[in-house]
Amino acid sequence: MWSSFTYHEPSTLQYLILIAFFSLLNIFGWVAQWLLSAGLLGQILIGVIFGEPLAGWLDQSWMEAFISVGYVGLLLVVYEGGASASIEKLTALLPLSTCIALTGLLAPIALSFVLESLGYFEPVHAFAAGSSLCSTSLGTVLAVLSPASIGFNLRQTRLGTALLSAAIMDDVVAFILAKILGVIGEGHGSIGANVGRTIGVTIVLAVIIALLTKYALRPLYTRLRRDRRWRSAVWGGEGLLLLFITLLFVGSVAAAGYAGTSPLYGAYLAGLVTAYLSENEQSTPISHNDIPDAELYSSSPASGPALFRSSTYPSTSHFTPPGSTSAVKIPHVVGSAPTLSSAFEHSVAPVLNLFLLPLFFGSIGYCIPFVPLWRGRVIWRGVIYALLMLVAKLLCGIWVLIWPAKWAGGRKGWKGAVFLGLAMVARGEIGLLISQIAYHTSQPLFDEDEFLIVTWAIVICTIIGPVGVGLSISRWGRRVLDGGWD
Repeated sequence: MWSSFTYHEPSTLQYLILIAFFSLLNIFGWVAQWLLSAGLLGQILIGVIFGEPLAGWLDQSWMEAFISVGYVGLLLVVYEGGASASIEKLTALLPLSTCIALTGLLAPIALSFVLESLGYFEPVHAFAAGSSLCSTSLGTVLAVLSPASIGFNLRQTRLGTALLSAAIMDDVVAFILAKILGVIGEGHGSIGANVGRTIGVTIVLAVIIALLTKYALRPLYTRLRRDRRWRSAVWGGEGLLLLFITLLFVGSVAAAGYAGTSPLYGAYLAGLVTAYLSENEQSTPISHNDIPDAELYSSSPASGPALFRSSTYPSTSHFTPPGSTSAVKIPHVVGSAPTLSSAFEHSVAPVLNLFLLPLFFGSIGYCIPFVPLWRGRVIWRGVIYALLMLVAKLLCGIWVLIWPAKWAGGRKGWKGAVFLGLAMVARGEIGLLISQIAYHTSQPLFDEDEFLIVTWAIVICTIIGPVGVGLSISRWGRRVLDGGWD
């Protein structure tokens, strides 16, 4: 007996709710970007309103699906961050990034034990709280660093490279801490085995991908770029490059996830591979000599090489006089060969920015237990803890001032220190994930009040971080790069 899912038309109320939800995610994002320079806050607010915390208009199945689809958006934005990195700067700044990451990890955990000394938390609970607040929201960092938001590409600067690398390191370690908390809370399993496997997989995966890229992918890609035939083939151009990106992205994410480390790490490695392959890559002009003469012409708007029908390559219009059986021979305007970057920007970026990323931040909104947060005892303790966690991440910016290679520029580099510290503040999705793991284990590592206090800290930091970054960029612009951090 065969079976299939039964198709049924959604009710009028259902599709009106969905239309309103998707539309308002972008509208409120635009308003929040205009008012606060942090569009993601408007999208989180829509998630709070439409989801379980308040109105409850979204079905449970919808919210589960939106979390999964939104997480694809997070993976893609992490890939984009890696793809926009400079490999040379990344390598040179690795020691600095490591110091920033260690500060961002250890300071929140250390300051969380202040709550233990005040009698708020038990020691293990204080460790769980610090683990929840030691991450840095990659989605938030990459959203606020978007060239469309700040007006210039800060991701490719020394400051942006150090920031993204540190955020990735923090999130990989946070993923390890989540496994540790799961073992502690469930009361079974070996912490050493779980941690050892994750660290080993993280290192081995990077080595394997690096070797494959250097000895297999780069020679293959270089050969492809030099072959003129692929540009004019029906299967060539941006379509082929998009297939290459997709296979690379899916393969890296799947390898990381199944091996036992963070899928975000796999997405970032895929982005770094793309950056490495694209080094010194220029848009190769296509001349009439590169393409057979027959392919420079098309008999109808629907015919001819797919490359030249793309909006990337402008073409002259075709006109066939009425009653004529043959087309007028009018040449296309010759353009440039596509690149990995252009393939992503034209095919993926619009969907990512208008649908997947807003959906991701909206899903964060309805995962916040909004109503229970508003209890006096919980509020003031949550605010105090949020201030401690704000200071913990701001300490990361000190490295911009004291790093030996930049000592001479320290005095005028304080703006970059403030910017980097603020950019590390937002906890977002990773913080909520770890805190919920700690709260929902068979032997909970938080009681209800402790969970809400930690949630307050995550929410406040996720608001202050993007707003602070937006205001600093609005006030200083490119001056955040003073001191040689461009």
